[in-house]
Amino acid sequence: MTTKEFSDGFDTLINSHAVVSEFGVTASPVSFDEYEKSLLLTTAQEEIVRDLYNGRFNGESLEKTEELRRSLDSLTKTNYPELILNRLDGLDKNSKFYQLKDDVWFITYESVELVEGAYCENNPVVKVIPMRQDEWHRAKDNPFRRPNKRKVVRLDNGNNVSELISDYPIQNYLVRYLSKPTPIILTPLEGDLSIDGLQEITECKLNTVLHRTILERAVELASRRIPASK
Repeated sequence: MTTKEFSDGFDTLINSHAVVSEFGVTASPVSFDEYEKSLLLTTAQEEIVRDLYNGRFNGESLEKTEELRRSLDSLTKTNYPELILNRLDGLDKNSKFYQLKDDVWFITYESVELVEGAYCENNPVVKVIPMRQDEWHRAKDNPFRRPNKRKVVRLDNGNNVSELISDYPIQNYLVRYLSKPTPIILTPLEGDLSIDGLQEITECKLNTVLHRTILERAVELASRRIPASK
């Protein structure tokens, strides 16, 4: 959908929730300005991406069907984060810190390639296991939960920094992730108004298969506000 189609579709659907006056004689039209609609559409879009990632979208996980995978193609990115040098505040003597991209929202896959000769000659790729810091304190002395030649532990360090703990030297760290979707902005915003720091008209970047779902979710969010504010 174009921004105009989103706007017109929103107006049409929201008025099915028009407030009926006393005795049921007339219905008061419901209206939201373009900024309000943009906020609602952006919120709906983010909720749907979260639902897809967490497997709450029609009860199906992101990887279950080709359709769901394709629906988030525009958000899927792959990156090799840069090693942060001279940082010594890790929770383990083998801690290494990597700076993730600013647009990382949800990590969907990550692995590391160990240095050749670390324990074999074929640059083995091993999985990365995310772990909470309190979990690490319980696991660090457990030989079955500590890093080994088959896994590396990742701790989140804030500010999009990953702390990797490996018993073997790391050659490369690969991250595949969903980036945060850009907002849906229906009209140029002025003054102090902005959404995620943007003011210009912004089309929905997600696959068109999700546009109707986003529109309907936005109208659902708006309808909850009608009794209190409209």
